[in-house]
Amino acid sequence: MARILFGGPQQEEGAKPEREHQDLVSRLKQEGHEVDYITKGDDMLELLIPHPWRNSINYDLVIYDTGLLYGKASPKKRAVLFNKKVIEYLIISSAPVIVLSEPEISKYIKGPVQKAGFIQITQPYNIEDVLKQVR
Repeated sequence: MARILFGGPQQEEGAKPEREHQDLVSRLKQEGHEVDYITKGDDMLELLIPHPWRNSINYDLVIYDTGLLYGKASPKKRAVLFNKKVIEYLIISSAPVIVLSEPEISKYIKGPVQKAGFIQITQPYNIEDVLKQVR
């Protein structure tokens, strides 16, 4: 099955996925996928860049929640930062990408996400819809 890098916000305490993502991660694992859930934006972006001096992990799929980075900025500012910075890292990964977008920025990132060839799913999402895209 697939090796998946999933970047998303964490619960208040600990490095567990937010409640909305816990079920998705569980279902992905039940289907036999290996999931690395990353809660720190810089760490996730670092994993997307191949480095000759370390063993880079090759992911088969990247799932990115737009709430991972710049959470305190206004929705419009977060969309601008996603379109100017984050999307470039996601492109570098060379793996298929699913962007789970917050409703308030969904329309602002739609064009760049489509241009990059990514799949965008607006939150709240239906787990079955996401699993269908993963398959």
